[in-house]
Amino acid sequence: MTIVWLFISLVLLLGLNAFFVLAEFAIVKVRPSRVEELIDSGNKTAKILAQIQTNLDEYLSVCQVGITLASIALGMVGKNTIDVLMHNQQYSLFRYALAMTVSFVLVSGSHIVLGEQVPKYIAIRIADKAALWCTRPLRFFRHLFYPFLGLLTWLANAILRMLGISKPTSEETHSENELRIILDHSQERGMMSFRRLLFMENVFDFGALLVRDAMRPQSSVKCFDTRSPWSDNLRIIRESRFTRYPLLIEGYEKPAGLIHLKDLIIKDQLDQPDLINLIRPILSTSENALLEPLLVEMQKKRIHAALVTNQNGAWTGFITLEDIIEEIVGTIRDEFEDEEPVRLIDALAIESIHLNLKADNANDAITQALSRTPQEVLPLSPKQIIQALTDRGHQIVVYLGDGIGLPHARVEGLKKPFLMFLRLKKGITCESSHDKARMLFVLLTPAGQPRTHQKILAALATLLQESEYVKDRLLTARTPTQIMDVIRTGEQASLD
Repeated sequence: MTIVWLFISLVLLLGLNAFFVLAEFAIVKVRPSRVEELIDSGNKTAKILAQIQTNLDEYLSVCQVGITLASIALGMVGKNTIDVLMHNQQYSLFRYALAMTVSFVLVSGSHIVLGEQVPKYIAIRIADKAALWCTRPLRFFRHLFYPFLGLLTWLANAILRMLGISKPTSEETHSENELRIILDHSQERGMMSFRRLLFMENVFDFGALLVRDAMRPQSSVKCFDTRSPWSDNLRIIRESRFTRYPLLIEGYEKPAGLIHLKDLIIKDQLDQPDLINLIRPILSTSENALLEPLLVEMQKKRIHAALVTNQNGAWTGFITLEDIIEEIVGTIRDEFEDEEPVRLIDALAIESIHLNLKADNANDAITQALSRTPQEVLPLSPKQIIQALTDRGHQIVVYLGDGIGLPHARVEGLKKPFLMFLRLKKGITCESSHDKARMLFVLLTPAGQPRTHQKILAALATLLQESEYVKDRLLTARTPTQIMDVIRTGEQASLD
């Protein structure tokens, strides 16, 4: 009968050890954001789990105490079990040593596999479910071990102070690259669309964008002029179909304000309006100002347009709230816009498609591709292109998931968009992800054409998102001509 109780004790202690290991890994692995989501859905146990995560050090100590006590007790019970099995038996020294070795291997193996590895793997794979299951028992053990925890915590903190390690002053935060990796993995696992991933990439880039990256140059701005007859201004409205127009006044080198078409209708001045009395204030900014503060200013002052000046104070462009938002979500076309869609195929030449490149990183791959591209096809020298791509402020390649990388830049002096397609024999690790990219779309657009840049990015997102066939064919095509056919066909299908 004694041996039966000893075996039952072994099983219970093994299960207790497994529970504490499961709890330890689960409460660390489960994301606080996931816990908040469970709380919002009405899960009462999740509220307790949130309290556990708030006092994580204390509950980890509970797990450590439980694991230690269960492991020691398991060893003691295991030894007693062997002693009972061998009681009053006459064994040679060799057979005794062999029996002890076998029992040690069995107990230790069970402890490692069933008491450590299996619960650890469960906690990692279903962290939220495991954490919820462990929450209430763990709180019970916390009350049970409480008299010992204070002393153990004090001793641990004292040792940390002796080692010069202080308690963290703030919660753990993620760097931009870590966030990119998290988003990349979410997209690859189907948690977010390819297009939304591109939106997030635009958000990361947004903080470094300047006004000149998104503004419309002065030459393309449609203005009202008090020196012109109203019929001329009315013709501008009918041709351009905008809502807001900068107003030029005699004696001023740049617009003095803004005319909003709603004011013309509301104040019933469609025939011969007094434009000076209808003028609205307009913001002013410089070409080298950051876009983000300008967005905040527009939101705060409720003025959705700004004049752009250069370092000498001369008027060089015009920017609206829509222009800024397009830097994040891509081109926004309203009911009156009839711009032709930008096609990838128009920016891609067959000479700028390179397959089976051997490279260790993106810089090497792009350098090889540029050296193989005829000079007459390149819009700039290879050195200038590499410099433009590395001047973006962070990694040269934006990893978009599914083995696709996107090095892109806006370049001063470029006359039209330029696109290269590179496919590598072996994937290269991108700076923002541990995954490997086998295909690179290298995109350069003129710095003064922000809408063109966003249109091409949107076209690329549409092409790659809407058809797995396109991605598969890009990986298996044998010649540049086949690559061109795949992109042309896929792009046409997305437009139809």
